[in-house]
Amino acid sequence: MNGSLFFNVLLASIMGWQNTHIISNSPIIKQAPIIAVTNLSSAKTSPEANDREKQVINSRRNCRVSAYVIDKDPQGLNVRNAPNSNGRVIKKLPTNTLAVFVDITGSQGQWVEVSKATSEREATLFQGKGWVYASLLGTGTRGYETRSVSAYTSNNNRSRVVGRIPSESEVKLLSCNGEWVYVKYQQVQGWLTRFDQCPNPLTTCP
Repeated sequence: MNGSLFFNVLLASIMGWQNTHIISNSPIIKQAPIIAVTNLSSAKTSPEANDREKQVINSRRNCRVSAYVIDKDPQGLNVRNAPNSNGRVIKKLPTNTLAVFVDITGSQGQWVEVSKATSEREATLFQGKGWVYASLLGTGTRGYETRSVSAYTSNNNRSRVVGRIPSESEVKLLSCNGEWVYVKYQQVQGWLTRFDQCPNPLTTCP
């Protein structure tokens, strides 16, 4: 009787020890790969991640630069209320005059924000807030003593020089950041410092 009872107790203990290890090991083996796959899939397809990338590319940057109109369209240069071609036209700047100068306060994508436009006689043509397609504006280069200026990879004069642009050359505006302008001249695209810009096509800058 006592021997039978001892045998049953021992058998129950062995079965309980096996069940405990099966239950505790089972979740680890099944869940580990599921968690890894789920995280990897989420990282690749997250729409929030794509939106953040777009915001970085199209984010607005403050500028403190000047330029002049190089657009040749006889109907005038459109100033819009938003930085895209669907924005409402709020002003047309003349393109058949000697020169039209603009003050630029911001940049977003391929557009720049202008706060004022004046004629070569200093008459105010526009004042407020509007957006102009950047490449329809230009500026000149200084570098009078060195006969050329450096174009940098970023708006930092410690960055790599991508090319040299001859002095007193007209360059096409592409963007801006602070007092730097991102320009194109023939095959060279790069950033110009404030001291290398001359936003006046009628004369040299001091």
